[in-house]
Amino acid sequence: MSDSEPPRRKILSLKSGVAAPGGPPPLERIPRPAGAKRVVMRAPEPPPAPPPTGDFKCKPCGARFDPPAELADEDSVRCPSCNARLGLAADFRADPPRVEKLRARYLKK
Repeated sequence: MSDSEPPRRKILSLKSGVAAPGGPPPLERIPRPAGAKRVVMRAPEPPPAPPPTGDFKCKPCGARFDPPAELADEDSVRCPSCNARLGLAADFRADPPRVEKLRARYLKK
């Protein structure tokens, strides 16, 4: 420390055992009984995620789905998650599915 710098103040600590002048007395630590154990509460584990269902995966959003069976062949199939038009029901029902005409990927089981 040089002569041109002012003297530094003492650093105050909240864990100090010395009472501050004009303030309340310092807190005293209460000793833990010898036989007492610390209990740690844990948050309950979340339930396991349901297994993914569906034979197709929407290309725009990635949601898995099964095309509805009640649709006519000329009706379009839409993604249940993002409502994107994915193709005609006839293209989904073909064996094998005509993936070149669909905006969905066929997931092999």
